[in-house]
Amino acid sequence: MNLLGAYHPAVSMLHSLDPAYKIISFSLLFVAVVIFSSSIAGYFISALIILFLFYVAHVPVHPVLKSLWRFRAFFLTIFLMNSFFQPSETPIFSFYFITFSFYGIAMGIRMVMCVAILTSLSALLTATTTPIAITKGLNALLHPLSYLHIPVNQAAEIISMALCLIPLIAKESEDIVMSAKARGLGSGSGKLKDRALSMAPLVIPLFVQSFRRADEMAMAMEARGYSDGPHRRRMRIKTGSAEILVLLISILILLISIFMKGVFV
Repeated sequence: MNLLGAYHPAVSMLHSLDPAYKIISFSLLFVAVVIFSSSIAGYFISALIILFLFYVAHVPVHPVLKSLWRFRAFFLTIFLMNSFFQPSETPIFSFYFITFSFYGIAMGIRMVMCVAILTSLSALLTATTTPIAITKGLNALLHPLSYLHIPVNQAAEIISMALCLIPLIAKESEDIVMSAKARGLGSGSGKLKDRALSMAPLVIPLFVQSFRRADEMAMAMEARGYSDGPHRRRMRIKTGSAEILVLLISILILLISIFMKGVFV
């Protein structure tokens, strides 16, 4: 099961929150995680917060970790970019613009952990909020920009459709890889150049399927008479005790991260 971008139906407080307040609270947590990344204790606190939120939302953690493992090449690239291209006064070795140092290694580990935590937090947001609810929340939050003639509804719809397509594209990529392996392609063996060339038969069908799905979605929206005029109804924001409590907790976590950054700097 791939939880990156997929909705996980459950009965929890996070699922029942108003999407606008949920987007604001998660945005504050994103900022807090980035600030927490300045210290090891901050990473520990961020991990505890993420695990607690997954527990409250009744969302399994294992599928998210399994999905993150599939992006190990991306995380390895982040680690190597920081390890070999981070300037340092005490490098292990230096050659032109390449600088390998313990500071770069530490920065690479920190960046990988930060990206992994932020990705998990994003997966939790999409797992507890349907794409339609995210669209409504974004419309409600961005509605004041519509007075400046900014196409708020279109931007929210694009984000919503992108979130819907993420798990579908992931599933299609798995099917393409499995069918290619069944035909003896994409074995992942040999030289780096050979492995890169073997990825072409896998990437091209994925792009074709993605464009085809986007075209089908556009035709379906036109057939249903979708329009984005000023007559579209404005989304209302529901404010309750749960929404206020979650927002205050998010603000408190952000303030704690700022305080810790000032202490450990």
